Amino acid sequence: MIHEFYRVFNFLLLALLCLVLSAVQSVLLKLPALSWLELDLLLLVVVYLSLHRSLLVGVLLVGLIGRLTEIHSGAPAGLLTASYLAVFLAILFTKELFLVASTFSSIILAVTGGIIWKLAFLLFAQRYGILSNVWQSSLEYIFPYLLSLGIFARPMFELIRRLDQWTKMEPDSEAREMTGEEF
Repeated sequence: MIHEFYRVFNFLLLALLCLVLSAVQSVLLKLPALSWLELDLLLLVVVYLSLHRSLLVGVLLVGLIGRLTEIHSGAPAGLLTASYLAVFLAILFTKELFLVASTFSSIILAVTGGIIWKLAFLLFAQRYGILSNVWQSSLEYIFPYLLSLGIFARPMFELIRRLDQWTKMEPDSEAREMTGEEF
């Protein structure tokens, strides 16, 4: 019974963290001094979830993350959610390739997630008919975008891992079960 309480508590805290990150991403990271980074903090949460959550819980959280991002950014309904789900499912089904417990592998994983997100975003933008409005800005800043994902991957993963430890979720992590080490 207490384990289920911790699972629900972890879900709610993670949803609250995503709400705060979405606000930071939509307001502070859009300032002229930081806008060139195009940092997507929620993408790092999606990458972490694909490694440490089951399919059902992950899809629920990623759907919530995508909807929060769409609400804050004014993007067409479903565009960002579909892009985040594409990243989540791609990493979830290929996570055995990435389960090497090192700083380098987490950076590579974050950068790979960023590339998958950009490709999915451009494909879905084509489907929505807005590709001509977004392709240039999406590709123009791809290197600072990927660099910022690599830089912020470890701190973001560590923050969520501490949240998992605090709510006693870390021992159930699929990545920990497969490697037996910290990721």
